[in-house]
Amino acid sequence: MSEVKNDYLVLGAANAPVQVEVFLNYACPYCATFYELVDTVLPKYIESNQVAVIVKHYDKPREMLLPGTLINANLDYSNPQRTLEIISELFKNQATWDKYSNHEIKQYIEQNYGLKEEFSNIDRSLLIIGEAIERNVTMVPTVFVNDLEFQYPREIFAEELVEVIEKQLEKAEV
Repeated sequence: MSEVKNDYLVLGAANAPVQVEVFLNYACPYCATFYELVDTVLPKYIESNQVAVIVKHYDKPREMLLPGTLINANLDYSNPQRTLEIISELFKNQATWDKYSNHEIKQYIEQNYGLKEEFSNIDRSLLIIGEAIERNVTMVPTVFVNDLEFQYPREIFAEELVEVIEKQLEKAEV
């Protein structure tokens, strides 16, 4: 299993035998669909320290993803637990804000979450972009389960995700 880089947002134990790394963008509807699996399918694995989910926002330069990039610039990575809660809410409410103007998005996240632009997020974003390039991540979502890669348009659904995790746990003899 490769060493995990840029693990700023982790759900679960960092030393879990199964590492689910997800490159995503908060404005991507396919990422919202995958994140629903994080919220519904993975909690039992996360709570039992079998799986860690590492969330990596990819500021991919595509017009439709720019609202996600703007949101990422305002997240407070110094409070990862709260940030992960906000991400979950943002994905659930994506249809509410994803067509807002830049100004409206900034107002939305300030009014609803008390967030303002965090200039340190620029460096974090550049590190994740560098990692995405290094790992040949060209689309979001891209999910790595240990070293197994699922890159959109190849989606991974609940049943397959559970099967892959179970196989990885067997390999780890957990």
